[in-house]
Amino acid sequence: MKLPSLVAAVDRALRATGMPSRSATLVVGLSGGADSVALLDALASLRRRRGFRVVAAHLDHRLRPGSADDAAFCAELCRALDVPLRVGRADVRARAARERGGLEQAARRERYAFLRRVRDEEAAFAIAVAHTRDDQAETLLLRLLRGAGATGLAGMRPRSGDVVRPLLAVSRGDVLTHLRERGLAWREDPSNADLAHRRNRVRHELIPYLEERFNPGVRASLARTASVLADEAAHLRGEAEALIAAISHEEGGALLLRRSALAEAPTAVARAAIRQALVRAGGLARVGAVHVEGILRLARAKAPSGRRLPLPGGREARFTRDDVRIEKRTRRDGEAVSSRGQP
Repeated sequence: MKLPSLVAAVDRALRATGMPSRSATLVVGLSGGADSVALLDALASLRRRRGFRVVAAHLDHRLRPGSADDAAFCAELCRALDVPLRVGRADVRARAARERGGLEQAARRERYAFLRRVRDEEAAFAIAVAHTRDDQAETLLLRLLRGAGATGLAGMRPRSGDVVRPLLAVSRGDVLTHLRERGLAWREDPSNADLAHRRNRVRHELIPYLEERFNPGVRASLARTASVLADEAAHLRGEAEALIAAISHEEGGALLLRRSALAEAPTAVARAAIRQALVRAGGLARVGAVHVEGILRLARAKAPSGRRLPLPGGREARFTRDDVRIEKRTRRDGEAVSSRGQP
């Protein structure tokens, strides 16, 4: 029997990632929105044919009054599809206040933490999320507007560690067509229409403008560009990993990079290597292009010895004649230690 087009696309995407094996478990993030409902339905259709198990996971972010109704909708959908459902609750506002960040970032962190807890408890091999080709186009534009490099513009990948995105080649229009053909309802999040959020302005204003005035197929073009850049970024990442392996070592809690080798490396490779070094030395939270460029600029300076560059997370890059040391920032006379220092 021929599979419906969206189900066939999900099947191809899973096969391309080499998963899942028979009898394996796949956790599916289910918000109740159109994309996640379509993904769950497609995976429920494929599970018997492919022999894997599906578990849905819904997190109530408690950000709006109707969130309990979303959970009830997901429970009813899972009963209809005969899919086990795990439900969790999170205080996203409290996390945002604690981390002094935005609600969107806090919600994302809570969501993935919950999904990974379910993955561990279910002994699942991966988590499936419902990002579509339209989401990919929006992500590329948002990162372009922030001034991201090739790695950032590569956008989302079909598989990133334990996360798979089987709808990444599927348009939102195809999702809605599938839902109508299957007679499936979904929940609309009112915040998706709030133009105070930058992604919503890109979705409802910028992309329609580009479609009307420049290219009717701009979503597909942007997603294709992200895919090409991802291949190039993967090659660059390999070059950077080789450079870091050759020029770095740890000493007394600091990560040391041989300055001359970093300075002589091609600029693109050096930038990628610096980012990898920062990951190893505490992560990339709040790290921006200004920090990477600052390290590279001083590494290439004629006489950088003694210079220090404050980095997010209470760290610094300290320069000697031979090395770049990335370590916890030390207090100097008359100076307070800052975790949000800028070069």
